[in-house]
Amino acid sequence: MKTIAIIQARMSSKRFPGKVVSELGGSPLIVFMANRVSQCATLDEMIVATSVQECDNVLAHIIESYNLALYRGPLDDVLSRFVQLQRVVSADVIVRLTGDCPFADPRVIDELVQLRQECDADYASNVSPRTYPTGFDCEIFTREALHAADQSDADPHSREHVTPWMRRQDSGLKWANLALKEDYSDFRLTVDYPEDLEVAHRVVAGTHANATVLEIVDWLRMHPEVSAINSGIGEAK
Repeated sequence: MKTIAIIQARMSSKRFPGKVVSELGGSPLIVFMANRVSQCATLDEMIVATSVQECDNVLAHIIESYNLALYRGPLDDVLSRFVQLQRVVSADVIVRLTGDCPFADPRVIDELVQLRQECDADYASNVSPRTYPTGFDCEIFTREALHAADQSDADPHSREHVTPWMRRQDSGLKWANLALKEDYSDFRLTVDYPEDLEVAHRVVAGTHANATVLEIVDWLRMHPEVSAINSGIGEAK
């Protein structure tokens, strides 16, 4: 069974254009993230998926210059981008990650991959309900669930976000959720705004490149002034 991670990314973010190539820890943010994800033990392949639009040429060049796998597809119909890529690489299980989550934890991803397999779930995540900090989000689904979503979901907004149909009660899919014993959902480590990037810089400087989710949370608890930088933003939708 082939398991791949797809990191979706684009330059044209409405809230913070170009954020995925902002410097973080001495490399572009997307590369910092990819280096963390590449440490997963359960993945057969990791691919950064962006669009074919000219605006994403810079991102594509950076990905290739760091010898990372790249795929380019539709800009707004991200669900189609995933379907096309799945067919190219013949993946059985897909891990969906977004390029604005630089601290994606390979240990969390591995644990979720294993949970999905043990439960024989069609779709698994660590956000329903959320106990992980925003920015450690991970979704995993089977090839069959991906194609069912593609065939069933015609809403453009929903297709942009790939998985809404999979999370509908009437999808008929079997779900699984990975949760922490303690709720850390108030912590924010995603990068949607410049303030988020400032927090990311502080975390990198104060911890280390391979810090786990719990190590980062412990550090933020000791440095509440850092969490305060983006505490008023809330979870971007």
